[in-house]
Amino acid sequence: MLMDNIIVRALSRVFDLILLNLLWLACSLPVITIGASTTALYSVTLKMAADEEGYILRGFLEAFRRNWKQSTAVWLILLAAGAALGADFMIVRRLPGTLGAVGMALAGAAAALYLIETVFVFPLIAKFENTTFHMMKNAILIPAVRFPFMVLVMLTVGMCLALTFLNTATILVGAVIWSLIGMSLLAFANSFLLLGMFKPFMKK
Repeated sequence: MLMDNIIVRALSRVFDLILLNLLWLACSLPVITIGASTTALYSVTLKMAADEEGYILRGFLEAFRRNWKQSTAVWLILLAAGAALGADFMIVRRLPGTLGAVGMALAGAAAALYLIETVFVFPLIAKFENTTFHMMKNAILIPAVRFPFMVLVMLTVGMCLALTFLNTATILVGAVIWSLIGMSLLAFANSFLLLGMFKPFMKK
């Protein structure tokens, strides 16, 4: 009976993650809504990790509507910043000698901050209420203060991406996995670490 219960719970969790992944994909298709969709995804997975989740569909859609404005503003800022960062890399790579090396180092540091911002800002919006400016600031400051958690989250994300892009075969397999359950599974796994990261900043 115990084994049957474990299997049923595991299958139920897999079904929930597949449903959540499909919701995230569907709501991300307009591209401009990726930020709101990712925030809604984390809103559900953070509750799942804390054993507080309710209905997946309703929870996702409510979080999507509630955070749409702020998440979309952040997403557009990130898109613009990413384009500017890409342009900077194209410029500095053409600079000669020491100037080029310094430029690449600075651009690399900016890229690292950009990646941290992109990974952590949407879970923050999902978990806390704050202004857009403070959300984006805290997406850098909180991971810096809770450095071990930041490293583990970034390693998890990096490992998943690295395994996906190993070769043509892994890209094809990865496309299926990411389309079916990959993003929600990654968010769910990271949510346990994120709860630990956010714990000192949550109201008791």
